[in-house]
Amino acid sequence: MDIFSAFAVSFSLAADAMAVAVCCGLRSRNTDRKGALLTGGLFGFFQMLMSLLGWSIGKVGEPLTDGKESIISFVILLLLGIKMLSDSRHEPTEPLAAVGTKELVLFSIATSMDALALGTVLPLAVKAFSVFSLLTAVLLIGIVTFILSYSGFRFGHHFRRLSSRRAVFMSGCVLILLGFKILLMG
Repeated sequence: MDIFSAFAVSFSLAADAMAVAVCCGLRSRNTDRKGALLTGGLFGFFQMLMSLLGWSIGKVGEPLTDGKESIISFVILLLLGIKMLSDSRHEPTEPLAAVGTKELVLFSIATSMDALALGTVLPLAVKAFSVFSLLTAVLLIGIVTFILSYSGFRFGHHFRRLSSRRAVFMSGCVLILLGFKILLMG
């Protein structure tokens, strides 16, 4: 497994979750550890779940992609990166004022949709060709997302003027560069 690529993917996928977690922390009436743990836990869990689900979908379609994995990976990463670059042009909409468990679950699902798409090419993106290394990459995605979401929630109220635009922009750039790396190096 390419640990650099695994970390790059993990941070890129966690950027949206962190941005939403900061907003949740800003809007939360109580920024205690329980809320931060719940936010980080849900965001990390859904990033892992969607990555595995995407990988499963990718395995089913494997006969259709034989020999075209690099091109497919490039296109998916390019499209996700372009979407992130486009999203970075606008401040994200803030979540509802009263952030409850139901809203956190919905935010978790919404921010993990890119993990579902990326999961279809995750083994190639991080060079995880054994089940163990793939599960390690998925666990890393969850841990990084948990840490960033937990931190974003806990410190969101301290950074009222924080703009997540740069984080989303950088994440988009990382995905596009990773896509080109896969295309060029196969």
